[in-house]
Amino acid sequence: MRLKLSFAVVALLLIVPFAAKADDVTVFVGYADNLRPSGFFPSPFCGDASVTVCQAAPLVPGGMDAGAIRILDTSGAPITISNLTVTINPGTGPIVFTLWSTATINPSDNAVFGQTGSFNFDTSDFGFLGAVGIDASHPLGGCTNPGALTSAQAAECIANEPIVSFLANGTPLSFTDKGTILNTFGYDFINGSSDGNESINWNVIGTAPIRGGTPTPEPGTIILLGSELLAVGGAFRRRISRT
Repeated sequence: MRLKLSFAVVALLLIVPFAAKADDVTVFVGYADNLRPSGFFPSPFCGDASVTVCQAAPLVPGGMDAGAIRILDTSGAPITISNLTVTINPGTGPIVFTLWSTATINPSDNAVFGQTGSFNFDTSDFGFLGAVGIDASHPLGGCTNPGALTSAQAAECIANEPIVSFLANGTPLSFTDKGTILNTFGYDFINGSSDGNESINWNVIGTAPIRGGTPTPEPGTIILLGSELLAVGGAFRRRISRT
């Protein structure tokens, strides 16, 4: 009877999805502008072999000019992403985007989310700073250059850090874009970019912004479901050997 019950537990573990945690995914933010040439367009993007889920429409009439989100599955098991929500300017008047459908990402693969129609995720147009804070001493300007801002403007930058939230296998996760990349540093970045293009390569969400992007961090040590099952199986073998 004990043996039958133990095998039932194993079967249950095989069919019940695991509860995803924040360290089971790496979230990146960037900006995708293909209206003009740029060396900073987010890469990898839709069409890359590592991007197996694409909910961004690069070939819609007029081209692409939009914020972009990439989710990398580092868990070792499939993760279903649902209820993806992006909130721009939460402090001065939230603008909420819910453009995307449920998607499942396989281990070590990426999902990319961006505009789903012509310019319907053009988050650079919602800057609250205007052209304030742009100067020659900093290549990005706006919220990335607090020395050029008043204390009130600097506080406004912090209050308006974009928020990316979603369910991962049903578990709510939320990430703050502290680099203010999705709202292009608080102003319309076309006014300050070095090449007349708004593209920003992938940055790990929450890190200081680098237009050329930040590298993918090494995944942490993850205890996989398969390892847990091997341990359970070993316990079964030891129990059987004693009977």
